[in-house]
Amino acid sequence: MMALNTDTMSAGMQLSEDFIALIDKAVAMDFIVKRVVDDDRKNDFYKSMNFTLKFNQILVLYERKVITTNFILPRVQYIFGFKPKEGLCLLVNKKVHKHVLCDGPLADLNDKCMLINGLQFLLVQSDSFKVWSYIPPCPCERPCELDGKAIELRTRLWVEQDEDD
Repeated sequence: MMALNTDTMSAGMQLSEDFIALIDKAVAMDFIVKRVVDDDRKNDFYKSMNFTLKFNQILVLYERKVITTNFILPRVQYIFGFKPKEGLCLLVNKKVHKHVLCDGPLADLNDKCMLINGLQFLLVQSDSFKVWSYIPPCPCERPCELDGKAIELRTRLWVEQDEDD
């Protein structure tokens, strides 16, 4: 497995194509994954999220357009991956997403998981500025001791409802 050392990342740093392919593989377990093209960059909600991340001095290292056929989820969203940053819970819409993103559960995975370490993911809908925390499934062929925690957090993001939902 390859490691990603984000402690030394500079503003010009990029992920390797192999690492991007690994992330694509993980995200493809949940979504159809497409590269962001010029038409996507014109989308108001893509532009808003990109601006918000740049305003918060966040270097986007991974971005894709993702599509789902699951009728419960927004059909088209944009995913942004970047070095973990505190305070982004202000952007996400649901309380459970705020908790997972900012109250510590995700930080433990960020410190120890090869795929997630150094990368945090947000989804923004293509038709509304609704932002969601996202934890990709593990693409590794062999399970590790973190799989259970990652599955538990992914499940919480999916099933837990806010009181006013």
